[in-house]
Amino acid sequence: MALAAMLSSVFGVLLEPIEAETGWTRAEITTGPFAVSVIGLFLATPAGYLIDRLGAKLTGTITIAASFIAIMGMSMVGRELWHWWLVWGIFGIAGSFTSTVWMAPISSAFDKGRGMAIAITVAGASVSAATAPPMAEWFVQNYSWRAAFVALGILWCGLTLPLVLSFVPGRRRSDGSTDGGEGKACNAHSLTGLTPHEGLRSRNLYLIFFGSLISGLMGLALHLNLVPILTFNGILRTDAVMIVSVVGLTSIFGRLVAGWLMDKFDIRKLAIAGGVLSTVFPIVLLVAPGVVWIAMAALIFHSFVGGLRSSAVIYMTAAYFGARSFGLFYGAISIAATIAQGLGPLVANYVYDVTQSYLPTLWAAIPGFLLTALCFVALGPRPDFTRPAGAD
Repeated sequence: MALAAMLSSVFGVLLEPIEAETGWTRAEITTGPFAVSVIGLFLATPAGYLIDRLGAKLTGTITIAASFIAIMGMSMVGRELWHWWLVWGIFGIAGSFTSTVWMAPISSAFDKGRGMAIAITVAGASVSAATAPPMAEWFVQNYSWRAAFVALGILWCGLTLPLVLSFVPGRRRSDGSTDGGEGKACNAHSLTGLTPHEGLRSRNLYLIFFGSLISGLMGLALHLNLVPILTFNGILRTDAVMIVSVVGLTSIFGRLVAGWLMDKFDIRKLAIAGGVLSTVFPIVLLVAPGVVWIAMAALIFHSFVGGLRSSAVIYMTAAYFGARSFGLFYGAISIAATIAQGLGPLVANYVYDVTQSYLPTLWAAIPGFLLTALCFVALGPRPDFTRPAGAD
């Protein structure tokens, strides 16, 4: 999950140096993540199906390989914009599997403590948020943004690959065991849940999808542009990078708290609360611009709420559809995050290029997060998966 979140964590740090060297506009640079969104529209659901069939070990290895090739390619792009699109297109292959490939084994292996298991796994994104931005900034100041891509790609992929090969389970066999050696005990309940046909007919699938989409559009428009937004808000660049790094570190604790809450309280109500409370950060930036400690406090709170929102979507997918076809359903729902990762920052930076302001983005985030909460309000009751495994 740290690898999955790394590029998002450093995008805001590298945006201005890339703009200065290449002459591309911020909107043109953000078409890179947008290319990932376009590819994800077509590949995310098939990728989820492949994860269910081939296992997380093999598909995870493919994800790491595609990520490494893409990140190295980003360090070598010329001044032609199509070079940028090409390497982000390669990264789109990895993006189609992420984060489903890392969450599918969690959904199958955990039941009672699923909320905390999800939180610990998703905390990998906080590891990147805490460590990647200052590393990227150091390379930018001492070498170049290209060197930052090389160093981060080697480090993140180099650490992730042996962990996946050693610990991530392989393809699940019909008896419930896996190629990775896990036996029936940890996967006995993994075949319960809705069939693909049942899930695709459920309105809950589309409510979670659109809730995730709107939340992602607003959240990623802010997250991928945090450093530029904070500097626009009157905060020095060095302070902005420091704030983003500190917030990434503190968000690890916040995600663990969110996991504990998900195991103790109704996940639907927590998701609704997450949508409403997400409005605090843009409101604070609008009413108190340029104040470092206020921005940091608001962003720490926002990172906790954002962790709750993202974890809640994963938890709700498992809770409302079960583990039988989790890869397929979460792959379909993750299309929302894929679209949001490309479209949200692209629109925000296009608006900035036209208006030279991030204020429209901050104002739009407030009703957007409230609409997310309304999507979760409309969810029906959680199904009771007590049917025998294999029943249609």
